[in-house]
Amino acid sequence: MISKRVFLYRLYIVFSIALVWVIFSLLFLYNIVEVDKEVLARRRLSFFSLAFAMIGIIIAGAEAFFLKNMFRKLPIWLSTILRMTLTFILFLIVSVIVVFAYWIFRHDGGLSFIEFEKEFVQNILLTPSFLMLMVDMGFLAFLSILILEISDKYGPGGLRNLIRGRYNKPRKENRIFLFLDINDSTTIAEKIGHEKYFNMLHDFFADITDPIIGNWGHIYQYVGDEVVICWKNTPKNKTRCLKFIRQSVDVFKRKHDYYMKEYGVSPTFKAGIHAGDVTVGYVGIIKKDLVFSGDTLNTTARIRSKCHELKHSFILSIDFLKDFTVPEGYQIHEIGEMEFKGRVEKSKVYSLELN
Repeated sequence: MISKRVFLYRLYIVFSIALVWVIFSLLFLYNIVEVDKEVLARRRLSFFSLAFAMIGIIIAGAEAFFLKNMFRKLPIWLSTILRMTLTFILFLIVSVIVVFAYWIFRHDGGLSFIEFEKEFVQNILLTPSFLMLMVDMGFLAFLSILILEISDKYGPGGLRNLIRGRYNKPRKENRIFLFLDINDSTTIAEKIGHEKYFNMLHDFFADITDPIIGNWGHIYQYVGDEVVICWKNTPKNKTRCLKFIRQSVDVFKRKHDYYMKEYGVSPTFKAGIHAGDVTVGYVGIIKKDLVFSGDTLNTTARIRSKCHELKHSFILSIDFLKDFTVPEGYQIHEIGEMEFKGRVEKSKVYSLELN
């Protein structure tokens, strides 16, 4: 079951795509007029745009909530073909229903059902304008899939930041970083084989995505069996960071039987959490990526590396706990001052335990 935040994010994408459908409906109406000069005399622009909005919501909703996840393990070319096929069938059915409903409301009566059906087929389904509508909507279905894939690539708000050029010039920001990786990953890979281990990684990162988005986290990058997550440094986001830990632990407890059945092992994880200033901006020409740089990331990585040595699953820095009241349900214990490679001063670290 997806979280409220994930549901709202997907719903936002659905309505954004529906808006694109409405905008393109004006262009497509022009295309249809080119092949059927009488179309404007018989149909209203308001109905045309409303129909596109309705169909766009249905198609984008099916894509975002069902089809996208249904084929996520397939190669992208095969996934796209299957999604396009099912999407085409869906919007063909929806289009016929919408147009048929419109035809009923505008019909004056006086025809038998057989005559009415024959007239509907001849005057609507077999017209050049309906064929052009199908071609245009096929293009929009592909565009909808493309928007969803790009949104997944850049994450919530990422595409908007890219379009706005927010990080075209480097910016200094104060961020929370969480470095998370799977415990005993090398041993697990040797035990179940590298191909099966990769499939487990795929499931692991998929299962952890809902807690990330549900707690307003931003996935910075995946590195092997590690994922780096960040938030703007605010007390509210610090609470969300801790909630993410708890919810992720709960996810893998619930899916313990699934992982044991599929892979013979149920993964657990460790995490290091730190906060501080970083410089952020886009780099690259051929492959553009959002990059964070600064000592904050190096320190977070070293805090996470201390988890095994100190035998604690979750370790926090004193910088993360600064100006923050830990909510109920979490226990924080001081470990002591630690030396970190590359830093002159020692820094206090704390262990996190879940009640």
